[in-house]
Amino acid sequence: MQRPAGNVARLIQQAKGYDRAAFSELYRLSVTPVYRYLSARLNSVEQAEELTQEVFLAALSGIQSLRAEDEPGLLAWLFQIARHKLADLLRQRYRHPPLAPLDQAEEMEATLPRPEETVELEEERVELRQALERLTPEQREVIVCKYVLGYDNDRTARTVGKNVNAVNQLHHRALASLHRLLCRPEKAVR
Repeated sequence: MQRPAGNVARLIQQAKGYDRAAFSELYRLSVTPVYRYLSARLNSVEQAEELTQEVFLAALSGIQSLRAEDEPGLLAWLFQIARHKLADLLRQRYRHPPLAPLDQAEEMEATLPRPEETVELEEERVELRQALERLTPEQREVIVCKYVLGYDNDRTARTVGKNVNAVNQLHHRALASLHRLLCRPEKAVR
């Protein structure tokens, strides 16, 4: 549910004055969408939580640069910070791949899915992430807004900085591309 623009604008102005309560309220309003945005792009809950924390620390230190006066503008600003933090993480991961010794591996609980189910789900998740990465950045943003964050076309348009018609076209093209990438003939035989 979107908040009235006047309330968010007031909170933003108060947060720029380093009002802790106002920033806390902005955090409360936006932490879930930011977390969902990041968790759609990352494989681990811990990484999504950590990056969400980094986004809000950066937002706090950069609140003076915020020009938004409504919730979609605030979220667009936070998503931009999240994109930069995600890019930093991926660069770091590329330069220094994580290594974990076998003796630190945790035992799996019996309530977890069977290994073959886990492998199949992970393969599907990887395949979907790879397909999403092959979309244009704008198409990917529209898909995340609509399916991960649950936004309607109007809110998606305000968040990505496009009009509703452009969002509809990006959405349609993204779904067509995903269908083409994920529904190959050899998959139908399985």
